[in-house]
Amino acid sequence: MKSTGIVRRIDDLGRIVIPKEIRKTLKIKENESLEIFINNDEIILKKFSNMNDMDKIFKDYINVLKDITGNNVIITDREKIIACPENKNTDLLNKEISEYLDNILNSRNSVLSNDMKNINLTQDINVKNNYYILPMIANSDILGLLIMLSNKEISDVDKISLNIVNKLLINYME
Repeated sequence: MKSTGIVRRIDDLGRIVIPKEIRKTLKIKENESLEIFINNDEIILKKFSNMNDMDKIFKDYINVLKDITGNNVIITDREKIIACPENKNTDLLNKEISEYLDNILNSRNSVLSNDMKNINLTQDINVKNNYYILPMIANSDILGLLIMLSNKEISDVDKISLNIVNKLLINYME
């Protein structure tokens, strides 16, 4: 465990302030949920994600979409890539998403590109593909992104398929 040298008092309501520097470093935003763990005499705070422990479900949906559309799909949470096709696992899994994807996430809008452009998935991984990016939003909270990558034009059927999976995943997580 890394010491920060910062000490805070608990107020009369049992609250403690997490310093701005730490929130910025860990990308903890206002109104974001934290999960609380106890380990002996330690209190551990961890950013909460509805997507924890859903690896098997994500892989199943990625495989079904690959079978239906022939396209690869990547799933992110708000910070990193959490599921990707088997052949891309070592390169992408658990890597922080690029600034481009973060901007799409924060805009809450879907993005379609059928121009075979480069897309920055992470800070150091670019791919040249057509793509359809769909934010996953539940109860006005941004959960992550679904990213469909294709060497062919992304069709309306491809987009509908990704939208269906988006709705199913959101319903599962709620």
